[in-house]
Amino acid sequence: MTDLFVLKLGETPDTPVLWGAFAGGRFVEAGRTSDVAGLRSLATRMPDDVRIVAVVPGSQVALRELKAPPKQASKLRAAAAYLLEDELADAIEDMHVVASANAGGARAYAISKRLISEWLTALAETGITPTSIAPDFACIGGTPEIAIFALDCDRIIASRGVEGFAAELDLAEKVGPAFIVAAGNAELVAYGAHEIVSRWVDRPVERRSLAPDAGLLLLFGAHLSERSDIVSLMTGEFRRRPARRSNLGQWRRPSALAASLVAAFSLLGVAAGFRDSRIAHNFEASAATLHKAAFPTFSGGDIRSHARQIMSSGATAASFLEMNRRLAASINENSIVRIDRIRYDATRSQFIFSITSKTDAGIEAFRTALNQNGLIASDNGGYRRNGDIWVGEMQARTK
Repeated sequence: MTDLFVLKLGETPDTPVLWGAFAGGRFVEAGRTSDVAGLRSLATRMPDDVRIVAVVPGSQVALRELKAPPKQASKLRAAAAYLLEDELADAIEDMHVVASANAGGARAYAISKRLISEWLTALAETGITPTSIAPDFACIGGTPEIAIFALDCDRIIASRGVEGFAAELDLAEKVGPAFIVAAGNAELVAYGAHEIVSRWVDRPVERRSLAPDAGLLLLFGAHLSERSDIVSLMTGEFRRRPARRSNLGQWRRPSALAASLVAAFSLLGVAAGFRDSRIAHNFEASAATLHKAAFPTFSGGDIRSHARQIMSSGATAASFLEMNRRLAASINENSIVRIDRIRYDATRSQFIFSITSKTDAGIEAFRTALNQNGLIASDNGGYRRNGDIWVGEMQARTK
C-alpha cells in the first residue's frame, strides 16, 4: 500500500509539479501536472494516513549552522533567529525560522512567511495538506562522510548531511568549491553532475546516473522512505492540522456528497407535513446541480435568470465537426502521441480523452498544437509516468 507521496514543487504554485508514490521505499508511479491546482485529482487517491512530503527549491530556504547551541527549545529558536537576522536581507519578522537539532548538530532554517503560506494555501485548495515541507537539499541524502551532488536542469543540489545548498549553475560554480573544501575527505558522489563537480576538485568524483523526468523523485523517495527525521518547515503557526485534510478529502468525493445529500433529504421527510416542501427542495437541488455541471464558472445565485439569458442570447458553441477537424489536425502534427477513450461533452462543447506519449515533452508539444489550431487544452487530472510511457487525461475546447 502506498505510504509516501513526494511532491517536487517549482518556484511558485503556477509552475509544473512532479509527484511520485512509494510503498515501503519501492517506487510505484510518478506523474506531472502543469501547476499545483492540477494535483486536485491526485488528492482523492491518497489514503488518509499517507505521508505527504512537499519538497521546495532549496534556493528559497536559508540554512546556517549553530555553533554551541542551547539545549532548551525556546532558546534554540531564539538563537537561530538571532543568527539569521544579521545575514538575511529580509526583516526577521517576515521570515519563518525553524531550529533543528540532532546528533549531527544544530541548524537554523528560514523561509519567507508569505512564500510558505502561498504553498500551503495552494495545496489546501486541491485537498492536500502535506505532512511536512522540506528543502530539496535535505532530501537527497548525504552525510559528513559522503557529499551528494544532483543536477536539476540548470541547478545544482548539494548535501553532506549537516549542510547543503541549491543554486543555479552560475552561483553553484562559486559556492561549490568551498562546499567541497569544507567536506574534507568526504566521498564525492554526483548524480548527473559529474562533469560540473569534477571541475571543482582534483580528486575522484563517483558518477551515478540520474533518470530523466523522475530521477530526482526517485532520489527523494529513497531517502525520505529511509528516514523520518528530515527537517520540516511546518512548525509553529504553519504546523499541520491532520483533521482538516481528512475532512476535506471525504467531502471532495462524489459518493460522500451524494450520501450527505440523501441524509439531508431524509431529514426533510420525517414529518409527512413537509412532503411538498421536500419535493420542491429536491427539484431545486437537482436543478442547481445540473446548472453547476453545465456552467461551472457561473457564480451568481439566480440560475433561472441565467438560463433565460443564455437561451435568449442565441449563443452557440463551435460545431462538433469543426472541433473534430481541429483535433484531427493537431494529432496529425504530433505523431508521437496517441489518444483513445475520447468522448464529447455536448453541454460544455469540449472533448475529453486519454493521451499517451513516450515523453512528457510530447504531451506539451501536443498541447501547443491544439492551441495553435484554436483549441484550449488543459489537464484533466494531470499526467504520470507508467513504465516507459507518459499517460494522462486532457480536455480541449474552443477559445
